[in-house]
Amino acid sequence: MRNRRREDLMQKDVADVVIAGGGVIGCAIAYFLSKEGMKVVVVEQDSIGSHASGFAPGSLNPLRLPLETMDIMLPLSWRSFQMHKVLSQELKEETGIDYHFCPSARVILAFTETEAEELKLLADSQQKQGFEVYWLDRDAVLDMESRISSEVIGAVCSEDGAELESYQYVLALAQAAEKYGTEIRHGQIIGLKRNGTRVTAIQLPSGDIACERTILAMGPWTGLASSWLSFSVPVKPQKGQVLRMQVTGLPFPYTLYWANHYITQTRHDGLIYTGTTHEDVGFDDQPTEEGRDSIINGLLTMMPSLEKAELVLQTACLRPLPADGLPILGEVPDWSGVYLATGHWTKGILLSPITARIITDLILKGCTSIPIEPFTPARFTSNENWRLVSHMD
Repeated sequence: MRNRRREDLMQKDVADVVIAGGGVIGCAIAYFLSKEGMKVVVVEQDSIGSHASGFAPGSLNPLRLPLETMDIMLPLSWRSFQMHKVLSQELKEETGIDYHFCPSARVILAFTETEAEELKLLADSQQKQGFEVYWLDRDAVLDMESRISSEVIGAVCSEDGAELESYQYVLALAQAAEKYGTEIRHGQIIGLKRNGTRVTAIQLPSGDIACERTILAMGPWTGLASSWLSFSVPVKPQKGQVLRMQVTGLPFPYTLYWANHYITQTRHDGLIYTGTTHEDVGFDDQPTEEGRDSIINGLLTMMPSLEKAELVLQTACLRPLPADGLPILGEVPDWSGVYLATGHWTKGILLSPITARIITDLILKGCTSIPIEPFTPARFTSNENWRLVSHMD
């Protein structure tokens, strides 16, 4: 009977929306849309949350953004962080899944005078925008956490952060979406069908699924849709590796950052997560010794006392890196009913609620009150951004 129902859907029924991708972005959008009464199908080639969404450290830091995109990204990042606080309660009530959302402070360390000056400027800028960010000198840092290296010069601290278990979060989104009628299918999308400029179906080897709209949320694989769309989706994979460590002593109440490295607050299972790497190696997602050693060097720079910490698990995943460092959100030029929701890079978990809100608004209302002009796919039709794409290889 189940196969017959699937055949009926593929041959007769028309889904309101088909979402390509069962990671955090696809599942969040499915949850928001189905809760509004939309008939949603999620198509995932592997399993829900089986790639970057499930391996992400789950550290939410809305104020730690690249300087070159800070002004554009901060309003989006902050609003999404506030949405997480509400969503964590809603999803627990709707699914019974506790993904251990836990507010925690963020501490960004400086080990050189140059780093210290940059962090002070960052703190000053964010204070002027009303955020509670403050500078700590060396003595204050070591008073706060004596296990930090004595080589530290100072740090910027913010109370506005949180930790969560990313895989459990994705599962909660998926289960809540199913509760509201979303169907999750497993298969490989090989193309789109269109009538003029409007999408009419997605194509799988097993047959077509008719739909009114399609959302492409395939993370680093979204670029593969360029040939379907006759529009270059400028997203490429970037590998990031993470170590899960068992440490002795008191739990860490903070999440620490330095350069590309971090040490998370101690999780409910007693482990810390530490990372990361930024590797341009195509679709190779295998952990490496070089990645492990680089992460451990960063770990010991921040906390030499963790030299005897036990490595429990090493993971690697592929982040969706956009050409200009900004997420790609909105309708594809020259198509009607095809939307992109990709390019979140290292911020997919953080930005999942706001992304889902934006795409849901666009589909239900045709517009959104959230300013999205810097993030629309149409920006890549300009000559300047095409040049950016050409430098991605």
